[in-house]
Amino acid sequence: MSRKLFFFAMAILVFALLPSGFPARAAETTSVWQGVYTKEQAARGKARYFTSCAACHGGVLQGDSDSPELAGTGFIKRWGDQSIATLFAFASSQMPVGRPGSLGAQGYADVIAFIFATNGFPDGDRELPANEQALESILIERKQ
Repeated sequence: MSRKLFFFAMAILVFALLPSGFPARAAETTSVWQGVYTKEQAARGKARYFTSCAACHGGVLQGDSDSPELAGTGFIKRWGDQSIATLFAFASSQMPVGRPGSLGAQGYADVIAFIFATNGFPDGDRELPANEQALESILIERKQ
């Protein structure tokens, strides 16, 4: 058997022994433009926002010198092209100041749904999950 033929046969054997022959594909991603929260969830988030977040971030999510805006270009500039999991992890571990984690996972998901509604991302027929791992595949895209 020639050397080239031997290496060709070995390559075929290696691929045959691999589970799929090719590396696994990256997880499919979803965009906030595909409706990742419901109107009802955003309404719950709005109520929660006004009791827990508005004192610092403002009545129209405008922020101030100490708190970033949660609507408009400032929000998109900060969070655009990242997964919702990143925003969720930050919010649940840092907000509200002095009481991080106090909203519970569902509360943070609801507030994020309200933030998305305020930013003009469309609602859908399924609620935004209250699970960081499930949010990893959903991207906050800057433009549709």
